[in-house]
Amino acid sequence: MGSPISVLILENDSNSVFDIVREMKSNGLSPLYKVVESFGSFETTVMEEDWDAIICSTRKPFYLEISLYLKFLNEKKIDIPVILLSDPEDFQKNLQYMKSGVNDIVDRKTLLRLVEVLERERRELVYRKEKNTTESFLFQSLKEIQLQKFALDQANIVSITDANGIITYVNDAFSKCSGYLVTELLGQNHRILKSQNKTKDEWEKIWESIHKGNVWRGEILNTKKDGTGFWVDTTIVPFIGTDGSVFQYIAIHHDITDRKLAEEQLTHDAFYDNLTGLPNRALYLARIEQKIFTYNLKKDGYPILFCINIDNFKRINHSLGNEAGDKILIIFSQRLKQFSDKEAVITRLGADNFSILLNHLLSIEEAFDYAYRLLEYIGDPIPISGYEIYLTASCGISAFGLGGKEADVLLRNAEIAMFHAKSQKVGTVAVFNQAMQEKIHFQLEIQNDLKKALTQNEISVFYQPILDLNTNKIGHWEALVRWRHPQRGMVSPAEFIPLAEDSGLIVPITRFVLEQTANVIEEVQTKKGHPISIAVNLSPQVFFDQNIFHWIVDLHKQRKIPYTSLQVEITESLAMKNLSETVPILSNLIDIGVKVALDDFGTGFSSLSYLEKLPLSILKIDKSFLNNVHVGSKESFLLISIINMAHDLGYSVVAEGVEELEQLELLKSYKCDEIQGYWLSKPIPFPEIIPFLDSFYKKEK
Repeated sequence: MGSPISVLILENDSNSVFDIVREMKSNGLSPLYKVVESFGSFETTVMEEDWDAIICSTRKPFYLEISLYLKFLNEKKIDIPVILLSDPEDFQKNLQYMKSGVNDIVDRKTLLRLVEVLERERRELVYRKEKNTTESFLFQSLKEIQLQKFALDQANIVSITDANGIITYVNDAFSKCSGYLVTELLGQNHRILKSQNKTKDEWEKIWESIHKGNVWRGEILNTKKDGTGFWVDTTIVPFIGTDGSVFQYIAIHHDITDRKLAEEQLTHDAFYDNLTGLPNRALYLARIEQKIFTYNLKKDGYPILFCINIDNFKRINHSLGNEAGDKILIIFSQRLKQFSDKEAVITRLGADNFSILLNHLLSIEEAFDYAYRLLEYIGDPIPISGYEIYLTASCGISAFGLGGKEADVLLRNAEIAMFHAKSQKVGTVAVFNQAMQEKIHFQLEIQNDLKKALTQNEISVFYQPILDLNTNKIGHWEALVRWRHPQRGMVSPAEFIPLAEDSGLIVPITRFVLEQTANVIEEVQTKKGHPISIAVNLSPQVFFDQNIFHWIVDLHKQRKIPYTSLQVEITESLAMKNLSETVPILSNLIDIGVKVALDDFGTGFSSLSYLEKLPLSILKIDKSFLNNVHVGSKESFLLISIINMAHDLGYSVVAEGVEELEQLELLKSYKCDEIQGYWLSKPIPFPEIIPFLDSFYKKEK
C-alpha cells in the first residue's frame, strides 16, 4: 500500500482529476482526496480535513479565484501548501502567484514533478509544524532554558554561537549538511560557510538586530566544504541573560535546497527554450528593450535584429521524424552561437524560427553581409539517420528606427521581413520596409474576409472544358474556385489560395468544391445524359491531413456519384513530398476508379525517375512549354519527348494554356491526347455548361 496523503483538488475537469489521482497512485502514494469546484465549497471543505496539500487549476473559473483562496488561508492562519496546475504556455503569467503564497507550479500536461512536489511540501509542512512548536516553547521558556539541544537535534540542523558569533556547538545534521566535521566547525565563525546571497552590510544589519534581542528569520545560501551551495531556512534566536544582554544564539536551520532548485528550474523554464537552452521570446524581448534603452541613452550600440527560419523544415520532420528534427534544431542553434560574437543575443522564437540581436554593426549594408555569411555558414551538411541534410534558411532584418523603436515592433518587423524573403525565394535575405507591412495588413484583411466568404455565398466554382483531340468531344472539365469579394470584386486565386492554405480554410473550401462538383455531375450526366468527368485540385494540407479518399467514398454513397466521374489533380511538389505516404493514397483512389492527374508537369523539381513510381492516370503539361513552340524547334522536341514518355508509362496527356489554333494543330501532330485553354473556352459557371455543350456539338455537326 502506498504512502497516505490527503489532497484537496480544485478542478472542474474530471479527466484532469483522474490524471492527478493516477499520477499519485502510480508513484507510490495512496491519496485521500476531495474535489471542489467553487470558492463557496472550498471554505467549508478546507476546514473538514487536515489536508497535506491543495492542488488548484489555473484554468477558468479558478484563475479568477486563486487570490481569494490564498487570502482565505492567510486570514484563517491555515498552513496548507498550494500547488498550481498550469498549462505550459501560462507558466510565465502564473509565476506572479509564487510571490502571493503559492508553493509551486506543475505542468498539467505532463505532471512529471507532481509527486516530487507533493512529497517535498509535505516534508516542509511537517517541519514547519515541528519548528513552530519548538520556537513557541523556546520563546515561552527563554529566561529559564539555557540549552534545549536534544529536542532541537531530533528534527533540525542546529548551531549555537556565543555572544561574539563563535560556534560553540553544532549537531550531526549541521555537519552532514555542510560537509565539515564537527571539530572543523567548533571555534569558527559562521563566515566559514561563505554565505553567497548576503552582503557584508546585510550581515551587519542582521547582527545588529539579533544583538538587540530580536529573532531573525531568512533564507541563506551557504557553501559546503566541497564548494557546492546549499540553501537553509534559518531562524536565529538570541538568549538574554539576567543582566539583559545576549549571551548566546541558537540558529535553527532547515535544508530547502531542493525547493530552491525547483524554483530556479521553474524560472529557467519560463524564460528559456527547453530544447536548445536559448532564451525564449519573453526574455529576448526584455534583452532587446535593454539594448534600445542603452542606445537611446548613449547613442552607441545600434540594435539590429535578424530573424532566421529554416527552409522546408516541416518536410525534414515529416520524412525523418521529430527526434531527428530536434537534433537538427539543436545543431542549428549551436551553429548560430558559433558564428556570432559573445555580445550577440540569440533566441529560439518557436518551431524552426530563430533570431539574433546585434549592436556592433554600423549599417544595413553590414547587416546584409553578416546575414549572407551566416546563411552560408549554416549550410554545411548535417549527418542525421544515415543522411546528410543540407540546410538553407531565409533571413529578415529589422534595424532600430526604420524597423521600429520598440522591442515587440522591432521583432515583429524582422519576422515580416523574413516571411517576405521566403515568399520571394528561399535562402535569401530581406530588410523590413513599410511596403511589407502594408502587404501583411492586406493579407490579414483578405484572410479575415475569406473566413466569412463561405457562409456568405461569395465563393463559387467555375469549370473549364477539356477537349479530347482524338474524338473531338468534351468529356472532362476542371473545377476552379472563384471568390467575388463584396468590395474588391474578383480576387485572384493566386492571392487567396495560399492564404487559405496557411489558415486551414483550404479544407472547407475543397469540401465545398467537391459538393458543387457533385451537383454538376448529377445535372449534366445523370439528368441530361452528357458523359462528364470533373477534376478537383488538392492542396498538400487536404491531401495529407484530411482523408480525401473517404470524402469521395461518402459522395459516392450519399449522392450516387460514379467514381469515374471524379478526378483529382496534384502538383509535382505534393507528389514528391513523401512518396511512402503519397503512393498508397493515390493507389487507393485509382483502385476505386478515380483518375489522378499530375498538374503543371515540368515546373517542379522532381526527378523523372520518380515518375514511374507514382500511380497516375493523366499528365498535364504546363502552359510554359507552349511558349515559342514551332516545328523543328528545341521546345518542340522537348514537348514531343514528354508526350512520348507519358504514353510509354501509360498516361494520357493534357496540354494546358492552349490559346491559338496553331498550338492546337501542333499538339495534334505530336499525338497529345487532350487540350485545355482559352482557345476552347475560359472557365464558365455551372448554368453555362449545358448551353456550352449544346453549342459546341451543334457547330461540330
